[in-house]
Amino acid sequence: MGTMTHDSWHERTIRIQTFPVLRISTRDAVPDAYIATVRIERDEEVLADWHLPFFSERWLSEGEARRDALEYAVKLIDSGVLDTPQALQVRAA
Repeated sequence: MGTMTHDSWHERTIRIQTFPVLRISTRDAVPDAYIATVRIERDEEVLADWHLPFFSERWLSEGEARRDALEYAVKLIDSGVLDTPQALQVRAA
């Protein structure tokens, strides 16, 4: 299983898990690259759950995969697309 990290950004939890990608030629093969999965939650509700890479991109290190995944998640949160629509906030009040 891959390495899991937890970060917080604007009252949301960002969980990133990285996985090594292997071309199995021998039992002792080292990872060729890494991919990352990202989950964004607020109050235990999953707002987004996806994987990087897009377009078959892979990262050479686990840290690089995690950094790009966190950067993308922060941009998504900051864009506001995961916010509750204004009409629903008014009805709930």
